[in-house]
Amino acid sequence: MDDKKLVAVFGATGLIGSATVKELIRSGYSVRIFARDLQKSRSLFGDVQDHIQWDYARDDWKAKLEGVYAVVNLAGTPIFQKWKGNYKSQIINSRVIATEQIVDAISGTKARPSVFVNGSAAGIYGYESWDDTEISEDSPAGSDFWGDLVTAWENSANAAIRHGVRVVNIRTSVVLSSDGGALPQLVSVFRKGIGGPIRPGNQWFPWIHIDDEVGMIIYAIENESVSGPLNASSPQVPRMKEFVNILGETLNKPTKVIIPITILRLMMGEVAEVLAKGKKVVPKRTLELGYKFKQEDLRKALENLLRK
Repeated sequence: MDDKKLVAVFGATGLIGSATVKELIRSGYSVRIFARDLQKSRSLFGDVQDHIQWDYARDDWKAKLEGVYAVVNLAGTPIFQKWKGNYKSQIINSRVIATEQIVDAISGTKARPSVFVNGSAAGIYGYESWDDTEISEDSPAGSDFWGDLVTAWENSANAAIRHGVRVVNIRTSVVLSSDGGALPQLVSVFRKGIGGPIRPGNQWFPWIHIDDEVGMIIYAIENESVSGPLNASSPQVPRMKEFVNILGETLNKPTKVIIPITILRLMMGEVAEVLAKGKKVVPKRTLELGYKFKQEDLRKALENLLRK
C-alpha cells in the first residue's frame, strides 16, 4: 500500500460519502473507512479492506489516522427531516464536535496528512433573508442558526492549519443525485402530479450534480494550490420557479401547485428555510482555482440523473 495514496473517509455511508469512496477507488487510491455502522460500511464497500469502528465521543480510533495522505470528513446527522427532541443538538455535535475530534486525531499523528477536506455547507451564508446579490466565498457569514452552525464547523476544521495541514471547506448546496437526497423525493411528488414551486418562487435554488460534488473533493485532494472555502454550487443558479419548471418538463409532469412556506414549516420544521430563502450562491473561488464543472446546465444535469 502506498501511504501517499491512502485516504481516510468519515461519513462514507452517506450519499456524498458513498459516491466519493467509489470515485477514490476508481482513481487508484486506497481508502480507510471510519464508520459508525461497520455492517453497512462493509456491505457497501466489499472491495475495501480497511473499516474502522468510529464514534467521535471515543478515542480508540484516533491512532488509525497515522500515515494517511488525506482526510475527508463527510459525517453529519441528516438535516432534511423533521427535527424532534434533541435533534438540533445532534446536528451541531455531529458536525462541530466530531470535526474537533478528527482534528485532534490529526494533531496526534507523527506523519501528518497533507490535506483535510471538510464537507461544509452553503448554509454558512444564512437564511435570515434573501435578495439577488451573488454570494461568493468572500461573502460574510449569516447570523442565524445556519450561519452560526457552519461558522463553528469550519472553525473546527481550520484548527488543522495550526498543525501544518492544508484545509479545504466544501460549502455544499443542494446535491442532485438519483441515489438519494432531495431529488428522488421531489420526483416522487411530481410523478403524482402535485409538483410546484415553494412560495414565493423567485428565491434562488443553488444546486450541484453529485458528480461535481465528488469531483471537487478529489480536486481538493490532488491540487496543493487549493485551500480555504469552495462553494459547491453550479455556476448557473436558477430561481425556484425555473428549477421546478425544468424538472416538470423533464418528467413531463405539471408544476401548478404552489407550496406555502407555512405548510413546509409544518412538514419540515426549521429546515424549511433552506428551500424557502435560497440565495444566489456562485462558485467564484472554485472556478478561479481551476475546477471545471462536468454538469453546470440544469436541464442536462436532470436528464443525466433521471435517465439512469
